[in-house]
Amino acid sequence: MTWGGDQASDFWSLRALVVATLTAAASGFSNWSHDVGGYLGERLVARCPKELLIRWAQFGAFTPLMHAHGRFEQEAWTYDPDTLSIYRSFVLLDEQLTPYIRAAAATAARSGLPIIRPLSLIDHTDPRGWSVADAYGYGPSLWVAPVVEANVSEREVPLPRGRWIDFWTGAAIDGGRTIRWATPLHRIPVFVSDGAAIPMYPRGHVADGLGDLPEHERPLELTLWGVPREHRTVMKLADGTRVIWSANEIAARPSRELAVRSMDSGW
Repeated sequence: MTWGGDQASDFWSLRALVVATLTAAASGFSNWSHDVGGYLGERLVARCPKELLIRWAQFGAFTPLMHAHGRFEQEAWTYDPDTLSIYRSFVLLDEQLTPYIRAAAATAARSGLPIIRPLSLIDHTDPRGWSVADAYGYGPSLWVAPVVEANVSEREVPLPRGRWIDFWTGAAIDGGRTIRWATPLHRIPVFVSDGAAIPMYPRGHVADGLGDLPEHERPLELTLWGVPREHRTVMKLADGTRVIWSANEIAARPSRELAVRSMDSGW
């Protein structure tokens, strides 16, 4: 386990941190964190600006450990209601993804394949793999492209080969190329591999407060993104739960509360 060091609160530092995150993963560090908003402040004398704080929180939600720490007053509730709402939505999403990330962490413990996956680890035959430094795989099924520039409404996203589904809208798109994708302040580009099944905690369960309920007693929500290959998928979560989906069966073993949804009309 390590973290990205003490960054200043500026977009240059955020860009450098994304590069460092990919480098750490390629160097064998699967459990990785950083200080959302930067630790040292803007020009070392002021707190993180609003836009940067939101973009940093969005990146943080798609890294193995999301945490905030800094020299200045950077709690989201000390900004404006819009900042708090966006920040909170990504904190909730980060917690919802815990079953998915813990499963990826278990894979890392068994095999060394990190949670953050540069393109070169996903498809070593893709000639772009050694030059993409601002987008990455997150676990086995997500592709994330953080926004690391100020005042932009879109960014270029290099997509791995295959078919992908927009995490926010359900739009399908062919990969193996670079696309331009909208980046409104409340979103960053995130894509899901077509055919993936993502285990999450239900949003309401997270929003109500996790408490100390044992993991195997928490409800699960399984989201199907397209149709799984072979029309069947089986996944093993970190707590030993096996989630099975096929044309004739949807179940969690040992038995636990399980809801299933199909992603075809937006998040």
